[in-house]
Amino acid sequence: MKESVKDFLFNLIISVFIGLFVGMCQVTVINMNGVVASILIISCILGGVIGTISRLMFIYIFGIKQKDVKVAFIAVFTIIGAISCIPSLYYHLVYNEKIVTMTLVSILASAELLGMSFCYFSYKKYLNFNLKLINKKKQLRGNR
Repeated sequence: MKESVKDFLFNLIISVFIGLFVGMCQVTVINMNGVVASILIISCILGGVIGTISRLMFIYIFGIKQKDVKVAFIAVFTIIGAISCIPSLYYHLVYNEKIVTMTLVSILASAELLGMSFCYFSYKKYLNFNLKLINKKKQLRGNR
C-alpha cells in the first residue's frame, strides 16, 4: 500500500511538471515575437553556461578538494543564483530598466529548483555508480 502511494505521488508530481511545461509552451507559442525568441536563446545559452560551471565547481570541491558534499551543493546553489541574475542586472545597468522583483524571483526559483534537482540527481547517480566500482575493485583484489 505504501509503495502504491509513493508511486502515485511520484507520478502526480511528474504529471504536474509535464502540464506546466505544456502550458509554458502554449504561452510561448501564442506570444512569440523577436523579444521572446531572444529571451529563449539567451536563457538556453545561460543554462548551458550555468550547468557547465556548476558541474565543474561541484567536481572540483567534492571530488578534487575532498570537501563535504554540503559545501559543494552550497557552491552550486550560489553559482546558479548569481549567474541567473546577470541578465536582469545587465538590462538594469545598460538599458536602465527596472528590476522587477516577481520576474527575478520566478527566474531564481525555477533555476534553483531545476538546477539543484539535477545536481542532486547526478550526485546520487554517480555516487551509486562509484560505490559499485569500488566494491567490484575490492572484490577483484580479494580474489587474487
